Amino acid sequence: MTVRSWRAWIPPSLAALVFALLSLALLPYPGLQDDEVLFTVPLFLPEGTLFRVKAFGTQIPLMLIGYLGTLKTWLYAGIFEWFAPSRWSVRLPMVLAGVATIWLTWLWTRRVAGPRAAAFAIALLSTDAVFIVTNTFDWGPVALQHVLLMGGLLAVTVWLQGAPNQSNRLLALGFFLWGLGLWDKALMIWPLAGLAVAALCVYLRQLRSHLRRVPLVIAGASLLLGALPLVCYNIARRGETASANTKLSLARIPGRVRELQYTLDGSVLLGPIVATTAGPIDQTPKTLAERLSVDVRDRVGEHRRNLMLPAIVLSLASLFFLWRTQYRRLLVFIPIVTAVTWLQMASNAGTGGGAHHVILLWPFPCIFVGVALAGIAERVPRMASYAVAALVFVIVCGNLLNANEYVAELILDGSVGGWTDAFYRLTGAVGPYKSGRIGIVDWGYLNGLRMMYEGDLRMTVVSDFVRKPDMTGDDRRQVLELAGSPDAVFIQHTEDNQLFSGVNEQLRSAALPMGLTEHVERVVHDNQGRAVFEIFRFAKVSP
Repeated sequence: MTVRSWRAWIPPSLAALVFALLSLALLPYPGLQDDEVLFTVPLFLPEGTLFRVKAFGTQIPLMLIGYLGTLKTWLYAGIFEWFAPSRWSVRLPMVLAGVATIWLTWLWTRRVAGPRAAAFAIALLSTDAVFIVTNTFDWGPVALQHVLLMGGLLAVTVWLQGAPNQSNRLLALGFFLWGLGLWDKALMIWPLAGLAVAALCVYLRQLRSHLRRVPLVIAGASLLLGALPLVCYNIARRGETASANTKLSLARIPGRVRELQYTLDGSVLLGPIVATTAGPIDQTPKTLAERLSVDVRDRVGEHRRNLMLPAIVLSLASLFFLWRTQYRRLLVFIPIVTAVTWLQMASNAGTGGGAHHVILLWPFPCIFVGVALAGIAERVPRMASYAVAALVFVIVCGNLLNANEYVAELILDGSVGGWTDAFYRLTGAVGPYKSGRIGIVDWGYLNGLRMMYEGDLRMTVVSDFVRKPDMTGDDRRQVLELAGSPDAVFIQHTEDNQLFSGVNEQLRSAALPMGLTEHVERVVHDNQGRAVFEIFRFAKVSP
């Protein structure tokens, strides 16, 4: 391999390294949130799986919920054979998935737009704070979605760029990966529909030579094979994925526009995941990496937003400058993909809200900016092209400062909601009660506790009963039976940390007619000294 060929791989290698370091800097702090470890349910509570099939005398899990498959479950069944469940064994594989997404983005962008555009795109992607956070904690889940989408896109693009009579193996591979993506999470249909619409609008002439019977059959069969578990589920449940999760509504679009804005500018998860106010205990950075992160923030100030929004506006404006260049089609293709994808999520009342849905647009916003700026750099004089490179550097620095804001605030202020770091103390606090029964009052920690104890806890989700508008007699009986059991304890959030608002009071109201009142045995705090969880029993009220 020549020196020149080695240099060609420096940009993706450097981008992957930066992404990995930023992900590892974030990884240890937040607690394990319920949705993050939802994939473990079939491993430690097989009967909790929504859809299973029996084969060779074994129940095989296929679907977790109506639009979420068990692909990640199958992957981690092997990982947990070698590594015990922990924040590291859960999150580190998703960091590696993010690294794979960066490499696939590099390969695809380089093929369609050249090495400069690819380098710009992955520089932006690998330092994007929301991409890093959602990928590392796989909130959505999204990590495998990105890998499978870009893997399929790269394979199909290589096939399309070949001779019409070439082997269809890459075509089959691409659509099979997209089928796996649909099984992993049926919301993959959003970007796939965006790609289809954009391709027909922009590249119809190029597609015509490939749209023949055999390739179409191969593509359809490969897609169905990858998505076969999802297809089987919908055959058995009469299309439940679409019927239960598709509810068109335009009323929420203004709110979805704000979510898009805050996701693009990097601020959306400061508050929902990362605490933005200090707790009772002042935290000081302990390690060299922590001191560096906090020192950078102290010196340059808070950077709660990046520069991606003005970069996108500039890139859209560059279309007039680049209209007669080779980049025109691509700079029209990517916005159509993004717009069609976003309109589907924005107009769906059942899903589509939150950063974990908006981030499914990635990596296309980063690719768009990278291609546009690379196109400008090629059209201007050599000295001006350095100014474009400097502009990319400034945008990347804005991303890095924004990502560092997340790290510094996690160090100083901690995490909140379902991501509270008090989860780790709660895991230890539950140990003395593991032989008894445990009532789970609120949402956010059930799946994490089950995973950390590898299914060795007898837990009842009390909120399923007490949150009903009208509890039935059977509901009340089950709650009171658990409350009156001498070996039963309950776990709830403190009043100001409830995720299901009012659930604590609903449980107290259900127990009071039986003369039962709460007796708190332990309060669990987070690293910043906030009281987050309460472990309690019910006791008879003294006359």
